Amino acid sequence: MESLEELSEEEALKETKTSSSLPRKLTVKEILATKTQNYFAQTKKTKKTLMQVAFTIGLGSIWRFPYLCHRNGGGNFILMYFFMLLLFGIPLLYMEMIMGHWLRMDNIRVWKQLVPWLGGIGYASILVCILISLYNSIIITWSISYLGNSFDNSLPWNQCPLVKTINVTDLSCLQTVSHQYFWYHTTLSASGHIEEGVESLVVHLTLGIFAAWCLLFLTMITGLKTPMPMLIFTVFLPYILLFCFLIRGLFLEGATASLRHMVTTEFSSWASLDLWRQAGGHVLYSLGLGMGITISFSSYKVGEDNYIQVASLVALVNLVTSLLATSIIFIVLGFWTSTSGHSCVEKSILKLKNLIKRGMLPQDAKPPEDMLYLTTLDYLDWISKLPQYLQYQVIHFSPSCSIKMQKEKNSISTFRRYPKLLSVLICLGGFLGSLVFTSHAGSYIMSLFDDYLIPLTLVIIVTFQNVALACIYGARRVREEIFSDLGRLLWSFFIVLWCYVTLPGLLALTTIYVMQLYQMVPPYYIAWNSSMSQEVKQPYLQSTLGWVTFLSILTLLPIPVHPLYHWWYLQDHIASDPLEKLQPKKMPSVPPKPLQWPKHHLGKSQEKNSESSSKQLSLLLGRGLNLNLPPWQCSLPLSRSSQSSSWLSLPVITSLTSSFSRRSVSLPISRQVSPASVAVDNSELHTETKEEKQDENSVQ
Repeated sequence: MESLEELSEEEALKETKTSSSLPRKLTVKEILATKTQNYFAQTKKTKKTLMQVAFTIGLGSIWRFPYLCHRNGGGNFILMYFFMLLLFGIPLLYMEMIMGHWLRMDNIRVWKQLVPWLGGIGYASILVCILISLYNSIIITWSISYLGNSFDNSLPWNQCPLVKTINVTDLSCLQTVSHQYFWYHTTLSASGHIEEGVESLVVHLTLGIFAAWCLLFLTMITGLKTPMPMLIFTVFLPYILLFCFLIRGLFLEGATASLRHMVTTEFSSWASLDLWRQAGGHVLYSLGLGMGITISFSSYKVGEDNYIQVASLVALVNLVTSLLATSIIFIVLGFWTSTSGHSCVEKSILKLKNLIKRGMLPQDAKPPEDMLYLTTLDYLDWISKLPQYLQYQVIHFSPSCSIKMQKEKNSISTFRRYPKLLSVLICLGGFLGSLVFTSHAGSYIMSLFDDYLIPLTLVIIVTFQNVALACIYGARRVREEIFSDLGRLLWSFFIVLWCYVTLPGLLALTTIYVMQLYQMVPPYYIAWNSSMSQEVKQPYLQSTLGWVTFLSILTLLPIPVHPLYHWWYLQDHIASDPLEKLQPKKMPSVPPKPLQWPKHHLGKSQEKNSESSSKQLSLLLGRGLNLNLPPWQCSLPLSRSSQSSSWLSLPVITSLTSSFSRRSVSLPISRQVSPASVAVDNSELHTETKEEKQDENSVQ
């Protein structure tokens, strides 16, 4: 009977096991709920990717890339940018994406968790974003100005402006393109150099920049949300417009020669350090590296993403947008060049003869018959000898081309209660800070920010990020902990790039920026000479470059100030500890025992049993320094056991990092799954306090 009962029990167990192993048939509601959940998850992932793509389609791709490409000889800059995009842009973009996805934190808290004494990196990124917002606002103001003037029946930049008094200097409009004349004289009211006209503001630019910040303020207080159709429309609308401009431009004169010039490459120009500097700086600027925006985007949990594909997609879209905008700009410049000089004179004479034939101009305005055989300067001399009323009419009816031959350059808490108050302060401060760009020298100051200040600070910030992740925290350690937390193994090729390619390249790029800024021959900028009616090169004064140094140090100041502040705060907190007053005066004080590094090895059979200890080790190492890896051996495998270190034996650094580690244990932790935010088991802390009490009793 017992055997039969045992057999029956075994059969019952087998039946239950087989029945439990069989998949349960889902109901219709469960299937619909699963499909709905998957649909919304995929929609959120698509929306996040579109937002990252939309962020790259901005001034960096449509305005800054064509400007740098034309300044550095077309194909030379394109090839250099593509080379640095592969070796620097995509690996660093992937690094920021995976950091935000792994730690689920914003840009400030990420570096505080990984390397606390480099927690000021996040604050420096905020200051860089503020500077970028200031000079981007003037670019938006220029766009608003052109948008307002575009509603006129006759576009003001198509012809030379009407003037009250005619003199010889007014012929400057004929020496250049009317678009350029309108840009420097009407829109900017530009001064001759950067030191002139800073004390006075241009009224219409001041009003425009005020309107731009008011628009931003309304957006902040209303909290406008972008629905999916609107996001798709804003992403694809620029491409529709760019393709329309490209198709129209292909029918202009000189389009083929312009595109050929754009892709022409001279490898001898690769020896220019300025080309490397501008290409490397634009890679960081265009992808938003060092600004903290990519980390914040990736910190939102919307499902698992293949960030290698996302980073490659964002970089590809950025490159395609930049090349498309650059092609349009080069086509327009080629048309401008092909219609300048003698062609412009011929076109002007033809138009004057037609106007005389139609009776709109008197016979005295007819140019000599042999004018086409003379030089373009003779045509200007003939106009200057006309009576003033005829000069007025001839200049007004002249076509929008340049009499002079144009040559393209091929040169190498309260805020929680009142949230709207924060928006008011941000927009008001931004408006006041942007007023310097509305002065007569504002465009030159904007060029100084865009060419030297912002790229230099971005390169230094990204260098600190790379050092913190690859050398101090350890690239191999990041790879192991991401695999243990997310179940995803990083591609080892990126580990090699972070340690041996991007880090030395960023250090070299920083050196080039400093050398270019403080070389014997000062750098130059493009200014407008009103007497010659052309752009000229003006060297920066040492006082102007001193402002770049001051603002760079001010922007990067949070990086060294952050550890000093926490060290000072910790010392003050320890000195004012109320427990010290309760101790007897004659009792000698016993220093607390430092936390011991737990010694656990993670084998495959012990992963479940040692999970809490490994998380505790991750917390302690995450809040201190990586004592296992010397800075020159970034990619060596990390041992989980504690080892002595000789290169960090200084007492100041050791006490600083140990103080951070002890202080960080008592901080509240918000994340549940991360190497730096898992709650620490307090059992060992209780045992240490008991041991300390025993030591005190023994001393007594």
